Amino acid sequence: MLKMNLITINKYSAKLKKWSIEMPSTPYLKRNIALVFLIFFLLSGCKKPVKYPDIPAITFSDFVLKDTVDALDNPVLRGTLIFDFVDGDGDIGLMETDTTAPYDSTYFYNLYITEYYAVNDSFVESNPVVPYHYRIPYVAATGQNKTLKGSVKVNIDYNYPLLHDTVYYTFYIYDRALHQSNVEKTPVTILP
Repeated sequence: MLKMNLITINKYSAKLKKWSIEMPSTPYLKRNIALVFLIFFLLSGCKKPVKYPDIPAITFSDFVLKDTVDALDNPVLRGTLIFDFVDGDGDIGLMETDTTAPYDSTYFYNLYITEYYAVNDSFVESNPVVPYHYRIPYVAATGQNKTLKGSVKVNIDYNYPLLHDTVYYTFYIYDRALHQSNVEKTPVTILP
């Protein structure tokens, strides 16, 4: 009889051991399921960055006119050209030290603006004393995604008396790899 109780106890112990071995796997299973769901939500929440071409793209945004004064306190009409850009490899702008080849001639400037003014019923390209060429300063792209997006504002001053009353502008930029952007155009603007 004593043996029988021992056998019964041993069977019961074996069942407990078996039960205790299976029980800890349940929290691990719950933890693993939670981990799988967490990974799923993290991966589904991560979006791949949009890939833009290495050639810069520009988009006209606005051309604003206002009366103001220049550095010598002379009254001027100031036009502010605003445009947006995007460049896939983020190489927009020039450093002040970028003055040797290839940045010593045509590419010394990286923003080119051409003015057109109305004569009778057509437009003629302006030939200003100082051309509308500018250097967009160097902008460093950070992080893994080197795509660079931004806006550029350029002030164009008109001295009084105004030489023309109706104008528009075309413009484009170069990146550091000397890729030329598309050419954009402002609407025709009547100067006050």
